[in-house]
Amino acid sequence: MKGLGNRSIVLVLLFFGGASTLYAQARQAPPGVFKQLDDAVRQDAQILRGRQLFIDDDLIESMDGVARTLHQPVKHAANPLVVQDRAWEEGGPGYTTVLYDPHEKVFRMWYGYWIEDAKPSEQVLCYATSGDGIHWEKPVLNEQTGSNKVSIPRITGFQCAGIFRDPMERNQEKRFKMLFSAAPDGTSQAWATGAAYSPDGITWTLEPEFPLIPFSDTQICPFWDPQRGRYVAHLRYGPPNDRIAARIESEDFVHWSPKVTLFSYRQSRLDRPFQTQHYQMTVAPYHGNYIGLMFAYHGETIQPIPEDELWRDKSNTQLTYSRNGVTWLRVGHRGAYRPHELVSEDRDWKAESTQATFIPYGEHGQDWDWGSAYPAYQPVLTEIDDTIYLYYVGTNTRHWASYHGDKDKKSGIGLATLRADGFVSVEGNGTLTTKPLVFLGDTLLVNADARGGTLRVEAMDASGKVIEGFSRNDCTPIVGDSVRHVVTWNENPDCNLIQARPIRLRFYMENAKIYSFEARIQNKHYIQSYD
Repeated sequence: MKGLGNRSIVLVLLFFGGASTLYAQARQAPPGVFKQLDDAVRQDAQILRGRQLFIDDDLIESMDGVARTLHQPVKHAANPLVVQDRAWEEGGPGYTTVLYDPHEKVFRMWYGYWIEDAKPSEQVLCYATSGDGIHWEKPVLNEQTGSNKVSIPRITGFQCAGIFRDPMERNQEKRFKMLFSAAPDGTSQAWATGAAYSPDGITWTLEPEFPLIPFSDTQICPFWDPQRGRYVAHLRYGPPNDRIAARIESEDFVHWSPKVTLFSYRQSRLDRPFQTQHYQMTVAPYHGNYIGLMFAYHGETIQPIPEDELWRDKSNTQLTYSRNGVTWLRVGHRGAYRPHELVSEDRDWKAESTQATFIPYGEHGQDWDWGSAYPAYQPVLTEIDDTIYLYYVGTNTRHWASYHGDKDKKSGIGLATLRADGFVSVEGNGTLTTKPLVFLGDTLLVNADARGGTLRVEAMDASGKVIEGFSRNDCTPIVGDSVRHVVTWNENPDCNLIQARPIRLRFYMENAKIYSFEARIQNKHYIQSYD
């Protein structure tokens, strides 16, 4: 204290004494506000991220008195929404991409038409827009011809384009990206996959390096995967040309990994009854999950087809599912199959295969899509007013139409809709109990239809003991139909006391359906530091 006068010493003592008093008066946080979460606390509990669907068993420990059910989307009454009605639209529409711009509130569609008598086979790419996803316009893109054809890369055999808008691209000239197939020298030996870029989706520039990826003669479906931080694409396996779905990924959209197959129809009992081949698969990230739509081709033949086998040479759409985007599950009428079920279990696989249909083809010889109903590519599944819009391409003839005498072949693009998260529900009268889990949200939302009954939720610790204040009886019964019911206990929606700790959730259903749940952060947890 050398150099300090008596007055200074007193001030210093007052300062330190005052500080002690202030700390003594600090408020205590309410119980449970601040957490300790580390590996020792978490143990083997799963940390939840995003929306939790009930398509697979990953989070389900047990179900008693309830079961999963696959739901088909509803085809729109105005289908087909887009058809051939321009002179330059030949042999289609075929492979299609649909994007929705939430900022401009507009749908964009690119659809291919085969050029008749082109050798090698080749497509033109047309463009349409819509404000509501139902009524479509074909804008004039070429004033001289009056056509809605986009300016595709100048390369022989262009076809099978898949398009997306890259949210990570800073170069505006490459904002839209495309993968496609082509045969530069005009021979079948040259088939390969290349890339192109566009600032607006209308005028496309070829990636100088071609080819990038081995042959695929069905639509190639690329997107930016935010969870993996890479570009991903799904396409056909080969060479040689084989109807097997495959996956590739890239860090820069130029250098791509080798193809990795996703399923083998040759081993799956689900595919045997109708001789199903995996023509192609489109994929989209969905709230922390991945939804795949399989173009399932049944009973290929050029021979006469008997009346009791009218499923032959037709295509429909099946559902697939992944939590990591790399390993995939087939989905049937009771949700995702465990892999061993498809190769070793004995059951009525013909019935299973029939019930695994997600988007069916129409009534034979009557509906516009009686020959096929295969998925359009949607890099992002569009949700408007809690409804998922799923587009598909339909035809009124079989695959090898000329061999079967199918005449007046026409194609169109249709729409089918599904409630948000509505792929698979768990329903009935009973309980679903989760495995141990940890979430960091403070509000539990449940997508459920309880119009004919009730739904209650109970929280237990990792050992199965009910947590005080979060029992079934404490839970306010959920009634009605909503994609975002807020779960409350004793009229309180705050889940803070069960947040960031291993718990199990038990859902009590009485004539109710549950599609998903999600832990959201919807409250403020500010604590005043001092009085």
